[in-house]
Amino acid sequence: MIKNKLFSVLLTLPLLCINACQANPSDFVVIFKCHSDTPTKISVVVKEHKGLFELEQFSHSQFKNSMPEKVIAIGKFSYHRPLVTEHSMEFKVGENKLTLSDYHSEELGMNIKEKSVTLVQGGKKEYWLCDDLSSSQLPSVDDFKK
Repeated sequence: MIKNKLFSVLLTLPLLCINACQANPSDFVVIFKCHSDTPTKISVVVKEHKGLFELEQFSHSQFKNSMPEKVIAIGKFSYHRPLVTEHSMEFKVGENKLTLSDYHSEELGMNIKEKSVTLVQGGKKEYWLCDDLSSSQLPSVDDFKK
């Protein structure tokens, strides 16, 4: 009986090691993904890795500053009132501010769900509504400010 248990342990140990070795240290969770073609083409992807929220991708044809290697979220905020919930995450890229938003409203009998991106660059504000293929996990992130 002891030999059977020892054999089972020895048989499963290599399988556990293989699974652990296959785990990639750069594994991440996509928290927000947005694509829009109007008013200009934009693509945004935010990932979470080890408790940090990084701007993985920001593609905008008119963005004047080059992206630093790593852009970390400076805050996540939530707003609640009856029938309305909004979750936002902010990034600072040089002198520019990028705000991602996940908005839900059931006011006036209308069910509105919108994901959006706002860029404030040089005092000018640009706004995009994300397309239907976009996704958001912002409601699952706790609020914070850095």
